Amino acid sequence: MAIQNSTAIPEVKDAIVMLRNLSADEKVRREAYYREKQLHDEASALKGAKREGEEIGFARGKAETKAAVAKSMRENGFTEEQIRLIVGIDYCI
Repeated sequence: MAIQNSTAIPEVKDAIVMLRNLSADEKVRREAYYREKQLHDEASALKGAKREGEEIGFARGKAETKAAVAKSMRENGFTEEQIRLIVGIDYCI
């Protein structure tokens, strides 16, 4: 009520009246609640997908780095055993 009384802008007063009327309607409030919930759920799903993509990308980058290091070591005369000890047993080429 204070905002409505403190402004002389008719559009603001009309918007305040409209918001009061809408918030008094149980069906409109319920629809707004579910819409907001849907938006939050979508944001959470996107955040999870982004995190999963980052983890996959990190794992791929790590594997590619190990493979590149192993290849370079092999080209420089390291034995397979030395490569396994330094790079790790799970490197792949």
